[in-house]
Amino acid sequence: MLKISPIKSGCCAVVRLLPLVFFALFLFSETITAQSSGRLAPVPAVYLDCGACDVNYIRTNIEFVNYVRDQDDADIYLHITDQRTGGGGREYTLVFRGLGDFSTRRDTLRYSSSSTDSSDERRMGLNRHIKIGLVPFVSNTVAIRHLDVFYDRPETADDDDEEIEDPWDGWVFDVNVRSSMNGQSRETNFGLYSGFEAERLTNQWKFVFRSRGEIRRRTLELSDRTLDINRDWGDTWGMVAYSLSDHFSVGAYGRARFSRTGNIALDTYIAPAVEYNFYPYTEYQERRFIVQYQLTPSYRRYYNTTINLVDSEWIMRQEFSTQLRFDQPWGRIDVRLSGLNYFHDTSFNRVEINPSFNVRIVRGLSVSLSGRYRIINDQLALELPSDVDPNDPESILIGTQRPTSYNYSISFGLSYTFGSIYNNVVNPRL
Repeated sequence: MLKISPIKSGCCAVVRLLPLVFFALFLFSETITAQSSGRLAPVPAVYLDCGACDVNYIRTNIEFVNYVRDQDDADIYLHITDQRTGGGGREYTLVFRGLGDFSTRRDTLRYSSSSTDSSDERRMGLNRHIKIGLVPFVSNTVAIRHLDVFYDRPETADDDDEEIEDPWDGWVFDVNVRSSMNGQSRETNFGLYSGFEAERLTNQWKFVFRSRGEIRRRTLELSDRTLDINRDWGDTWGMVAYSLSDHFSVGAYGRARFSRTGNIALDTYIAPAVEYNFYPYTEYQERRFIVQYQLTPSYRRYYNTTINLVDSEWIMRQEFSTQLRFDQPWGRIDVRLSGLNYFHDTSFNRVEINPSFNVRIVRGLSVSLSGRYRIINDQLALELPSDVDPNDPESILIGTQRPTSYNYSISFGLSYTFGSIYNNVVNPRL
Protein backbone atom coordinates (compact mmCIF):
# COMPACT_ATOMS: atom_id res chain seq x y z
CA MET A 1 0.00 0.00 0.00
CA LEU A 2 1.25 3.38 -0.92
CA LYS A 3 1.42 5.75 2.03
CA ILE A 4 1.64 9.54 1.74
CA SER A 5 3.23 11.35 4.63
CA PRO A 6 1.35 14.26 6.16
CA ILE A 7 4.17 16.66 5.27
CA LYS A 8 4.02 15.79 1.61
CA SER A 9 0.22 15.99 1.47
CA GLY A 10 0.38 19.43 3.16
CA CYS A 11 2.93 20.61 0.62
CA CYS A 12 0.71 19.50 -2.22
CA ALA A 13 -2.24 21.32 -0.71
CA VAL A 14 -0.19 24.51 -0.44
CA VAL A 15 0.94 24.12 -4.03
CA ARG A 16 -2.64 23.76 -5.17
CA LEU A 17 -3.68 26.90 -3.19
CA LEU A 18 -0.87 29.12 -4.52
CA PRO A 19 -2.74 30.26 -7.67
CA LEU A 20 -5.72 31.31 -5.56
CA VAL A 21 -3.48 33.26 -3.17
CA PHE A 22 -1.71 35.08 -6.02
CA PHE A 23 -5.07 35.91 -7.63
CA ALA A 24 -6.42 37.36 -4.36
CA LEU A 25 -3.26 39.43 -3.87
CA PHE A 26 -3.56 40.72 -7.43
CA LEU A 27 -7.15 41.86 -6.89
CA PHE A 28 -6.23 43.51 -3.58
CA SER A 29 -3.29 45.38 -5.11
CA GLU A 30 -5.45 46.60 -7.99
CA THR A 31 -8.04 47.91 -5.51
CA ILE A 32 -5.43 49.77 -3.47
CA THR A 33 -3.85 51.23 -6.59
CA ALA A 34 -7.20 52.44 -7.89
CA GLN A 35 -8.08 54.06 -4.57
CA SER A 36 -4.70 55.77 -4.16
CA SER A 37 -4.22 57.06 -7.69
CA GLY A 38 -7.21 57.84 -9.83
CA ARG A 39 -10.40 57.51 -7.80
CA LEU A 40 -10.33 60.78 -5.83
CA ALA A 41 -13.49 62.87 -5.73
CA PRO A 42 -13.81 65.71 -8.26
CA VAL A 43 -13.04 69.33 -7.44
CA PRO A 44 -15.76 70.67 -5.10
CA ALA A 45 -18.11 73.49 -6.13
CA VAL A 46 -18.42 76.60 -3.96
CA TYR A 47 -21.33 79.02 -3.65
CA LEU A 48 -19.94 82.34 -2.38
CA ASP A 49 -22.30 84.55 -0.36
CA CYS A 50 -20.51 87.78 0.51
CA GLY A 51 -21.83 91.29 -0.01
CA ALA A 52 -18.59 93.06 0.97
CA CYS A 53 -16.07 90.90 -0.94
CA ASP A 54 -14.10 91.46 -4.12
CA VAL A 55 -15.62 88.39 -5.74
CA ASN A 56 -13.59 88.66 -8.94
CA TYR A 57 -10.37 88.78 -6.94
CA ILE A 58 -11.37 85.65 -5.00
CA ARG A 59 -12.28 83.69 -8.12
CA THR A 60 -9.07 84.78 -9.87
CA ASN A 61 -6.70 83.83 -7.04
CA ILE A 62 -8.36 80.73 -5.57
CA GLU A 63 -8.53 78.27 -8.44
CA PHE A 64 -8.56 74.85 -6.74
CA VAL A 65 -12.37 74.89 -6.46
CA ASN A 66 -15.19 75.57 -8.88
CA TYR A 67 -17.59 78.46 -8.33
CA VAL A 68 -21.29 78.10 -9.06
CA ARG A 69 -24.01 80.72 -9.21
CA ASP A 70 -26.71 78.64 -7.47
CA GLN A 71 -26.35 76.96 -4.10
CA ASP A 72 -28.25 73.87 -5.31
CA ASP A 73 -25.16 73.06 -7.41
CA ALA A 74 -22.70 73.65 -4.57
CA ASP A 75 -20.76 71.27 -2.35
CA ILE A 76 -19.69 74.12 -0.07
CA TYR A 77 -21.74 77.15 1.00
CA LEU A 78 -19.36 79.94 2.04
CA HIS A 79 -21.02 82.81 3.92
CA ILE A 80 -18.82 85.81 4.77
CA THR A 81 -19.94 88.72 6.97
CA ASP A 82 -17.97 91.64 8.39
CA GLN A 83 -18.20 94.28 11.11
CA ARG A 84 -16.04 97.06 12.51
CA THR A 85 -13.53 96.27 15.25
CA GLY A 86 -12.35 98.33 18.17
CA GLY A 87 -9.12 99.21 16.35
CA GLY A 88 -10.98 100.78 13.47
CA GLY A 89 -10.43 97.78 11.21
CA ARG A 90 -12.82 95.04 10.18
CA GLU A 91 -13.47 91.51 11.40
CA TYR A 92 -14.63 88.97 8.83
CA THR A 93 -16.50 85.84 9.87
CA LEU A 94 -16.22 82.97 7.37
CA VAL A 95 -18.72 80.13 7.77
CA PHE A 96 -18.03 77.04 5.62
CA ARG A 97 -21.09 74.76 5.37
CA GLY A 98 -20.73 71.42 3.66
CA LEU A 99 -23.56 70.26 1.39
CA GLY A 100 -24.31 66.87 -0.11
CA ASP A 101 -21.33 64.55 0.40
CA PHE A 102 -19.73 67.21 2.65
CA SER A 103 -22.82 67.73 4.84
CA THR A 104 -21.07 66.46 7.98
CA ARG A 105 -18.47 69.24 7.89
CA ARG A 106 -18.88 72.84 9.06
CA ASP A 107 -16.08 75.24 9.98
CA THR A 108 -15.90 78.87 11.10
CA LEU A 109 -12.86 81.15 10.73
CA ARG A 110 -12.37 84.79 11.71
CA TYR A 111 -10.02 87.27 10.12
CA SER A 112 -9.32 90.76 11.49
CA SER A 113 -7.67 93.54 9.52
CA SER A 114 -6.28 96.68 11.10
CA SER A 115 -7.44 100.21 10.32
CA THR A 116 -4.14 100.91 8.54
CA ASP A 117 -4.54 98.05 6.03
CA SER A 118 -5.14 99.06 2.44
CA SER A 119 -8.02 97.48 0.53
CA ASP A 120 -5.50 95.27 -1.27
CA GLU A 121 -3.93 94.05 2.00
CA ARG A 122 -7.41 93.41 3.39
CA ARG A 123 -8.52 91.29 0.44
CA MET A 124 -5.23 89.36 0.43
CA GLY A 125 -5.70 88.49 4.11
CA LEU A 126 -9.29 87.44 3.48
CA ASN A 127 -8.21 85.24 0.57
CA ARG A 128 -5.63 83.51 2.75
CA HIS A 129 -8.30 82.58 5.29
CA ILE A 130 -10.64 81.37 2.56
CA LYS A 131 -7.89 79.05 1.29
CA ILE A 132 -7.22 77.72 4.79
CA GLY A 133 -10.91 77.06 5.33
CA LEU A 134 -11.29 75.23 2.02
CA VAL A 135 -8.35 72.83 2.55
CA PRO A 136 -10.27 70.28 4.72
CA PHE A 137 -12.96 70.11 2.03
CA VAL A 138 -10.53 69.41 -0.82
CA SER A 139 -8.19 67.01 1.02
CA ASN A 140 -9.89 63.95 -0.51
CA THR A 141 -10.42 65.44 -3.97
CA VAL A 142 -8.24 65.69 -7.06
CA ALA A 143 -7.34 69.27 -6.04
CA ILE A 144 -5.01 67.86 -3.35
CA ARG A 145 -2.55 66.74 -6.05
CA HIS A 146 -1.64 70.34 -6.82
CA LEU A 147 -1.80 71.90 -3.34
CA ASP A 148 1.12 72.69 -1.08
CA VAL A 149 1.57 74.26 2.35
CA PHE A 150 3.86 77.20 3.06
CA TYR A 151 4.73 78.67 6.43
CA ASP A 152 5.98 82.23 6.88
CA ARG A 153 8.07 81.87 10.01
CA PRO A 154 7.91 84.90 12.35
CA GLU A 155 11.12 86.74 13.15
CA THR A 156 11.09 85.59 16.77
CA ALA A 157 9.53 82.49 18.27
CA ASP A 158 7.34 84.39 20.72
CA ASP A 159 6.04 87.13 18.41
CA ASP A 160 2.47 85.95 18.78
CA ASP A 161 2.71 85.86 22.57
CA GLU A 162 4.24 89.31 22.84
CA GLU A 163 2.00 91.80 24.62
CA ILE A 164 0.95 94.65 22.34
CA GLU A 165 1.48 98.15 23.68
CA ASP A 166 -1.13 100.61 22.42
CA PRO A 167 -0.42 104.29 23.21
CA TRP A 168 -3.96 105.15 22.04
CA ASP A 169 -5.59 102.65 24.46
CA GLY A 170 -7.87 101.36 21.69
CA TRP A 171 -9.21 104.74 20.58
CA VAL A 172 -9.62 105.33 16.85
CA PHE A 173 -10.24 108.78 15.35
CA ASP A 174 -11.42 109.91 11.94
CA VAL A 175 -11.58 113.46 10.55
CA ASN A 176 -12.98 114.27 7.14
CA VAL A 177 -13.87 117.35 5.12
CA ARG A 178 -15.37 117.60 1.67
CA SER A 179 -16.97 120.27 -0.46
CA SER A 180 -19.06 120.43 -3.59
CA MET A 181 -20.28 123.03 -6.03
CA ASN A 182 -22.50 122.87 -9.07
CA GLY A 183 -24.71 125.24 -10.97
CA GLN A 184 -26.16 126.55 -14.18
CA SER A 185 -27.08 129.93 -15.62
CA ARG A 186 -29.74 130.72 -12.99
CA GLU A 187 -28.77 128.46 -10.12
CA THR A 188 -25.76 127.86 -7.87
CA ASN A 189 -25.37 125.14 -5.22
CA PHE A 190 -22.59 125.01 -2.66
CA GLY A 191 -21.94 122.53 0.12
CA LEU A 192 -19.21 122.18 2.73
CA TYR A 193 -19.32 119.08 4.93
CA SER A 194 -17.11 118.20 7.89
CA GLY A 195 -17.15 115.33 10.32
CA PHE A 196 -15.28 113.89 13.28
CA GLU A 197 -15.55 110.40 14.78
CA ALA A 198 -13.99 108.74 17.80
CA GLU A 199 -14.51 105.13 18.84
CA ARG A 200 -13.24 102.63 21.36
CA LEU A 201 -14.44 99.03 21.55
CA THR A 202 -13.58 96.31 24.05
CA ASN A 203 -15.30 93.05 24.94
CA GLN A 204 -17.17 94.85 27.73
CA TRP A 205 -17.35 98.52 26.70
CA LYS A 206 -18.34 100.48 23.62
CA PHE A 207 -17.71 104.22 23.23
CA VAL A 208 -18.75 106.08 20.08
CA PHE A 209 -18.71 109.83 19.39
CA ARG A 210 -19.65 111.52 16.12
CA SER A 211 -19.94 115.14 15.12
CA ARG A 212 -21.11 116.15 11.65
CA GLY A 213 -22.30 119.31 10.00
CA GLU A 214 -22.89 120.87 6.63
CA ILE A 215 -23.24 124.33 5.14
CA ARG A 216 -25.73 124.00 2.29
CA ARG A 217 -26.48 127.13 0.29
CA ARG A 218 -28.51 127.50 -2.87
CA THR A 219 -28.92 130.64 -4.96
CA LEU A 220 -31.85 130.60 -7.36
CA GLU A 221 -32.69 133.45 -9.75
CA LEU A 222 -36.44 133.76 -10.24
CA SER A 223 -38.20 136.04 -12.70
CA ASP A 224 -38.79 138.76 -10.08
CA ARG A 225 -36.10 138.20 -7.46
CA THR A 226 -33.14 136.12 -6.30
CA LEU A 227 -33.85 133.44 -3.69
CA ASP A 228 -31.09 132.56 -1.18
CA ILE A 229 -31.80 129.19 0.43
CA ASN A 230 -30.08 128.14 3.68
CA ARG A 231 -30.21 124.43 4.56
CA ASP A 232 -27.43 124.31 7.16
CA TRP A 233 -27.49 121.51 9.72
CA GLY A 234 -25.30 120.06 12.44
CA ASP A 235 -25.43 116.95 14.61
CA THR A 236 -23.27 115.76 17.52
CA TRP A 237 -24.07 112.29 18.86
CA GLY A 238 -22.46 109.91 21.31
CA MET A 239 -23.13 106.67 23.14
CA VAL A 240 -21.63 104.42 25.77
CA ALA A 241 -22.65 100.79 26.33
CA TYR A 242 -21.64 98.13 28.83
CA SER A 243 -22.14 94.39 28.36
CA LEU A 244 -23.64 92.67 31.39
CA SER A 245 -23.85 89.26 29.73
CA ASP A 246 -23.88 87.61 26.32
CA HIS A 247 -27.53 88.73 25.98
CA PHE A 248 -28.00 91.90 28.04
CA SER A 249 -26.49 95.40 27.78
CA VAL A 250 -27.04 98.84 29.30
CA GLY A 251 -25.94 102.23 28.07
CA ALA A 252 -26.79 105.85 27.34
CA TYR A 253 -27.10 108.14 24.32
CA GLY A 254 -26.40 111.85 24.09
CA ARG A 255 -27.14 114.29 21.30
CA ALA A 256 -27.16 117.95 20.30
CA ARG A 257 -28.32 119.09 16.87
CA PHE A 258 -29.79 121.91 14.80
CA SER A 259 -31.58 121.98 11.43
CA ARG A 260 -32.66 125.03 9.45
CA THR A 261 -35.26 123.15 7.41
CA GLY A 262 -36.58 121.34 10.50
CA ASN A 263 -37.06 124.60 12.51
CA ILE A 264 -34.72 123.18 15.19
CA ALA A 265 -32.34 125.76 16.64
CA LEU A 266 -31.24 123.31 19.34
CA ASP A 267 -32.32 119.79 20.30
CA THR A 268 -30.30 118.18 23.06
CA TYR A 269 -30.77 115.16 25.33
CA ILE A 270 -29.11 112.43 27.40
CA ALA A 271 -31.03 109.14 27.27
CA PRO A 272 -30.40 105.93 29.25
CA ALA A 273 -31.18 102.67 27.41
CA VAL A 274 -31.31 98.91 27.98
CA GLU A 275 -31.02 96.20 25.33
CA TYR A 276 -31.64 92.45 25.30
CA ASN A 277 -30.70 90.01 22.55
CA PHE A 278 -32.53 86.67 22.69
CA TYR A 279 -29.65 85.11 20.75
CA PRO A 280 -26.03 85.32 21.97
CA TYR A 281 -24.11 88.30 20.59
CA THR A 282 -21.54 85.82 19.29
CA GLU A 283 -24.16 84.82 16.69
CA TYR A 284 -24.96 88.44 15.79
CA GLN A 285 -23.84 88.13 12.16
CA GLU A 286 -26.10 85.13 11.53
CA ARG A 287 -29.17 85.86 13.62
CA ARG A 288 -30.39 88.44 16.12
CA PHE A 289 -33.59 89.25 17.98
CA ILE A 290 -33.05 92.50 19.84
CA VAL A 291 -35.41 94.56 21.99
CA GLN A 292 -34.42 97.99 23.31
CA TYR A 293 -36.02 100.55 25.61
CA GLN A 294 -34.91 104.18 25.79
CA LEU A 295 -36.06 107.04 28.05
CA THR A 296 -35.27 110.49 26.63
CA PRO A 297 -35.61 113.81 28.49
CA SER A 298 -34.75 116.63 26.07
CA TYR A 299 -34.65 120.39 25.63
CA ARG A 300 -35.68 122.04 22.36
CA ARG A 301 -35.42 125.58 21.08
CA TYR A 302 -37.00 126.57 17.76
CA TYR A 303 -36.12 129.16 15.13
CA ASN A 304 -39.79 130.17 14.77
CA THR A 305 -42.83 129.73 16.97
CA THR A 306 -44.40 126.29 16.54
CA ILE A 307 -48.03 125.30 15.97
CA ASN A 308 -48.16 124.58 19.72
CA LEU A 309 -47.28 128.25 20.39
CA VAL A 310 -43.91 127.53 21.97
CA ASP A 311 -40.44 128.85 21.21
CA SER A 312 -38.68 126.39 23.50
CA GLU A 313 -39.68 123.49 25.74
CA TRP A 314 -38.58 120.66 28.01
CA ILE A 315 -40.13 117.35 26.96
CA MET A 316 -39.71 113.68 27.76
CA ARG A 317 -40.40 110.67 25.58
CA GLN A 318 -39.99 106.91 25.72
CA GLU A 319 -39.12 104.65 22.81
CA PHE A 320 -39.34 100.91 22.34
CA SER A 321 -37.71 99.21 19.34
CA THR A 322 -37.07 95.67 18.21
CA GLN A 323 -35.19 93.98 15.37
CA LEU A 324 -35.43 90.41 14.09
CA ARG A 325 -32.85 89.43 11.49
CA PHE A 326 -31.62 86.17 9.97
CA ASP A 327 -28.75 85.81 7.47
CA GLN A 328 -28.93 82.22 6.26
CA PRO A 329 -28.27 80.20 3.07
CA TRP A 330 -31.92 80.63 2.08
CA GLY A 331 -31.64 84.42 2.21
CA ARG A 332 -32.04 87.35 4.57
CA ILE A 333 -34.98 88.53 6.66
CA ASP A 334 -34.75 91.81 8.54
CA VAL A 335 -37.77 93.33 10.31
CA ARG A 336 -37.53 96.41 12.52
CA LEU A 337 -40.35 97.92 14.55
CA SER A 338 -40.25 100.97 16.79
CA GLY A 339 -42.68 103.23 18.59
CA LEU A 340 -42.42 106.31 20.77
CA ASN A 341 -44.67 108.72 22.63
CA TYR A 342 -44.30 111.88 24.71
CA PHE A 343 -45.28 111.91 28.37
CA HIS A 344 -46.80 115.39 28.45
CA ASP A 345 -49.30 114.41 25.74
CA THR A 346 -49.54 110.80 24.52
CA SER A 347 -51.32 111.93 21.34
CA PHE A 348 -47.85 112.97 20.19
CA ASN A 349 -46.44 109.64 19.04
CA ARG A 350 -44.81 107.79 16.17
CA VAL A 351 -44.79 104.18 14.95
CA GLU A 352 -42.41 102.86 12.30
CA ILE A 353 -41.94 99.47 10.66
CA ASN A 354 -39.07 98.56 8.31
CA PRO A 355 -39.36 95.11 6.71
CA SER A 356 -36.71 93.77 4.37
CA PHE A 357 -36.70 90.34 2.73
CA ASN A 358 -34.45 88.68 0.21
CA VAL A 359 -35.49 85.04 0.04
CA ARG A 360 -34.59 82.26 -2.34
CA ILE A 361 -37.82 80.55 -3.45
CA VAL A 362 -36.60 77.80 -5.78
CA ARG A 363 -33.49 77.13 -7.83
CA GLY A 364 -32.47 80.36 -9.58
CA LEU A 365 -35.48 82.35 -8.34
CA SER A 366 -35.32 84.86 -5.50
CA VAL A 367 -37.71 87.54 -4.35
CA SER A 368 -36.83 90.77 -2.55
CA LEU A 369 -39.02 93.21 -0.67
CA SER A 370 -38.13 96.24 1.39
CA GLY A 371 -40.15 99.10 2.69
CA ARG A 372 -40.88 101.57 5.43
CA TYR A 373 -44.12 102.89 6.87
CA ARG A 374 -44.39 105.61 9.50
CA ILE A 375 -47.39 106.84 11.41
CA ILE A 376 -46.39 110.41 12.29
CA ASN A 377 -48.10 112.28 15.11
CA ASP A 378 -45.10 114.04 16.64
CA GLN A 379 -44.27 117.03 14.42
CA LEU A 380 -43.69 119.29 17.39
CA ALA A 381 -41.41 121.61 15.41
CA LEU A 382 -43.96 122.61 12.75
CA GLU A 383 -44.05 126.37 12.33
CA LEU A 384 -47.15 128.51 12.69
CA PRO A 385 -48.97 129.05 9.35
CA SER A 386 -48.66 132.79 9.94
CA ASP A 387 -44.89 132.43 9.95
CA VAL A 388 -44.63 130.28 6.82
CA ASP A 389 -47.09 128.73 4.41
CA PRO A 390 -45.96 125.15 3.68
CA ASN A 391 -47.87 125.21 0.38
CA ASP A 392 -46.11 128.33 -0.86
CA PRO A 393 -43.68 127.50 -3.75
CA GLU A 394 -40.90 129.33 -1.97
CA SER A 395 -41.38 127.19 1.14
CA ILE A 396 -41.29 124.05 -0.97
CA LEU A 397 -38.03 125.17 -2.60
CA ILE A 398 -36.48 125.96 0.77
CA GLY A 399 -37.52 122.55 2.07
CA THR A 400 -39.64 123.69 5.00
CA GLN A 401 -41.12 120.82 7.00
CA ARG A 402 -44.69 120.09 5.86
CA PRO A 403 -47.46 118.55 7.98
CA THR A 404 -48.25 114.89 7.36
CA SER A 405 -49.75 111.99 9.27
CA TYR A 406 -47.69 109.28 7.56
CA ASN A 407 -45.03 108.53 4.97
CA TYR A 408 -43.98 105.33 3.25
CA SER A 409 -41.64 103.72 0.75
CA ILE A 410 -41.70 100.28 -0.83
CA SER A 411 -39.51 98.29 -3.21
CA PHE A 412 -40.23 94.87 -4.68
CA GLY A 413 -38.17 92.74 -7.04
CA LEU A 414 -37.84 89.32 -8.61
CA SER A 415 -34.64 87.76 -9.89
CA TYR A 416 -34.40 84.61 -11.98
CA THR A 417 -31.08 83.23 -13.19
CA PHE A 418 -30.60 80.28 -15.52
CA GLY A 419 -27.96 78.84 -17.83
CA SER A 420 -24.49 77.53 -17.03
CA ILE A 421 -24.03 76.58 -13.39
CA TYR A 422 -20.34 77.57 -13.33
CA ASN A 423 -19.01 80.97 -12.37
CA ASN A 424 -15.24 80.58 -12.60
CA VAL A 425 -14.17 82.89 -15.43
CA VAL A 426 -13.16 86.50 -14.74
CA ASN A 427 -12.80 88.83 -17.75
CA PRO A 428 -12.02 92.47 -16.81
CA ARG A 429 -11.81 93.81 -20.38
CA LEU A 430 -13.80 96.93 -21.27
